[in-house]
Amino acid sequence: MTTLIIIGIVIFILYQAVEKNKQIFVPKSTGIAYFLWVISVFGLLGLHRFYLGKFGTGFLWLFTGGCLGIGALIDLFTLANQVEKHNSKANAPIVNTDTRVTVNQNSTFRNDPNITSNIVNKDNSIIDVTPTSYRLDTYNSLKVYPLGVPYWPHQYVYSYSEINNATDEQKRFYVTFKNSFLKGEYLDLQGNTNYAFILLFNLLDSYDNYTDVKELENHIRLLGQNYPKTKSYGISFLIKKMEDKGNSNEALSLRSQESYQYQNNYYNDWRLGSKYKTKLNLNDDEVTLVNKLWYPSNNFCSIEYCCLEVIKLYLATISKLKEKYIQENTTILLQFKFVADIVARKHFRYRTGSSNYNYSIDSTTNEFYVLIFKYCENAVREKYGHKRKLNTDTYYTHDEAKLEVETKIIAKVTEVLSTLTSKIEPTNNDTEIELNYQNTTRWKIRFEELTTNYQENSIKFFDEIISLGNLNIKNPSVENIFFDASKFISKSDKEVALKLYIYYLHYDLKSVIFDNKQLTKTIQKNLFKTNEQLHQFEVIVSEFIKDKDLDKALEGISSIYAIKRKKIQIDTALIKEVQEHHSETVELLNEYLKDEYENDNNSVKTQEINDEEIEIEITQKNEVSNTSIYLSEISFTPIHISILDTFIKNNYAVPQSELEVFAKSKGLFKNQLIENINEICYEILDDVLIEDEDDYNTINPQYYQRILAV
Repeated sequence: MTTLIIIGIVIFILYQAVEKNKQIFVPKSTGIAYFLWVISVFGLLGLHRFYLGKFGTGFLWLFTGGCLGIGALIDLFTLANQVEKHNSKANAPIVNTDTRVTVNQNSTFRNDPNITSNIVNKDNSIIDVTPTSYRLDTYNSLKVYPLGVPYWPHQYVYSYSEINNATDEQKRFYVTFKNSFLKGEYLDLQGNTNYAFILLFNLLDSYDNYTDVKELENHIRLLGQNYPKTKSYGISFLIKKMEDKGNSNEALSLRSQESYQYQNNYYNDWRLGSKYKTKLNLNDDEVTLVNKLWYPSNNFCSIEYCCLEVIKLYLATISKLKEKYIQENTTILLQFKFVADIVARKHFRYRTGSSNYNYSIDSTTNEFYVLIFKYCENAVREKYGHKRKLNTDTYYTHDEAKLEVETKIIAKVTEVLSTLTSKIEPTNNDTEIELNYQNTTRWKIRFEELTTNYQENSIKFFDEIISLGNLNIKNPSVENIFFDASKFISKSDKEVALKLYIYYLHYDLKSVIFDNKQLTKTIQKNLFKTNEQLHQFEVIVSEFIKDKDLDKALEGISSIYAIKRKKIQIDTALIKEVQEHHSETVELLNEYLKDEYENDNNSVKTQEINDEEIEIEITQKNEVSNTSIYLSEISFTPIHISILDTFIKNNYAVPQSELEVFAKSKGLFKNQLIENINEICYEILDDVLIEDEDDYNTINPQYYQRILAV
């Protein structure tokens, strides 16, 4: 029997020696290790140590009886840790100096975590392999972009909106980079990591578009594996996003799976407080308070001035809330935790004191700060005439939880804000321009003020309208300001009205909608006392369309009313008699209300359309290009093109009510029209072009650029 045991030990030792010589780390089982400990006379023969590859101490245990039993006894309590330590080596990068595999630089990464974990050197991947060599695709073999990656100097990227600061060339490359990434092709950014961070925030902003959050998680993991500088932020940002969206359970699950720990030193660098500490002269407590917030990625806060005003209002609101709670013999922290406790127990149904309960208290408390920030942002939006508001609805379904949040937090925030909104700083010109660009009808607020307070000073009104136009220089609907202004002032100052009308034509001819097409406009009939004045105006308009000389056209307007011509008297009695006896001559009389001017370049025809307005039809004689601005493979109807023009005029966002009216005027249903356009574009975009967003239909500007022919 003793002989058999010795033979078995020798065979076992030889097997382990051969295994070690192969340089292969095989994961070991804790159960087998303890089994070997038992059959080796409770550890005295050291078979468990040979099993773990510890040959030196294995022989020592064999010849000393487990160091007189002391070592064997210690192994009883530490064997599980020894197995775990051994298995951890299986995941470590092992360099085999005899076998090297050079990664193909033109291959495409297949996202194998077992491969990526073995990478040792970026330029020459050296990994532990068997004698058979393999062609490996790793993130070190990113595809080279043949046209070259546009250089983008390194900077901190805080949100997707910072793509707006990129050049056109950088924006075009980003679209290519993003599309390639989503197709599973990973481009070598050549050190321009800004593109990767922009994509990270782009993915996070698309959170609501993912039907399966797992897919978004996989995209973020892929981004981190291929562009490692984003790796330490991606999952942490996703967890925070989940919390902000009210998906605390999913966030908690992801945190548990990853054994995730917040990396505060890195993460805080990306938060609002850290970013604006110097600019707003924040103290440490204020930085901590603002750092509780997720960086807002909406268009409004992408305007830095607006974002700063929201932060200042937020800090003032928190300060007032603290004072208010102190007057009630409590503190803001106690109140927030009191409400968070109800949310945890009633809404989530967590057991008091459990890990889920404790985590819920912290995350819900932070959600309250985010909620307050949203209320503050909406107050600033209201002050600045920004028509679209953030959704401030809470996701709590339990009645008691909703009631406590409403009475103990929201009601007090609303009360405090009513006393602070007057302290919001007015906008500067640059901010006005950006706000008017985002809200294409925002100019109507100022226009209504000007018309309501008009005091028969037409020159002042003209100057104020010009100033309003300058503040809407980026607004694709800027021409409407001058049209409405011309219509308003026509009753008190005809010359100013015509000058404003020339401005209207000036901006309309520059818009993306008018491109060598026939132009049909209306103008107030009372601006012209005689047919000669109308004819003179036609000449000015025709020359203006030809040479685009605004100053020349404005000077010409003054001459219209300076011209004195003999007034022609019309015998109305005779006309009436002719109408009664010769009804067929009515059409002939209508011709007298028409006028026409024509030169080598343009044809200008005018005709009365009602008691107040004249229609002006301008046709350019030069050869008109009917080439569509859209890709040749896209077959849009005139109605489709008209509705897309409406989107462009309104900065890619049109109220659904407005589209309803448009569709009804064409005898169609709005949804039918939108679905038809989306279906036409789907082959090109692999996605929908027009989407629903609250009370608006919106178009992704990047998608729109992709369907253009140029």
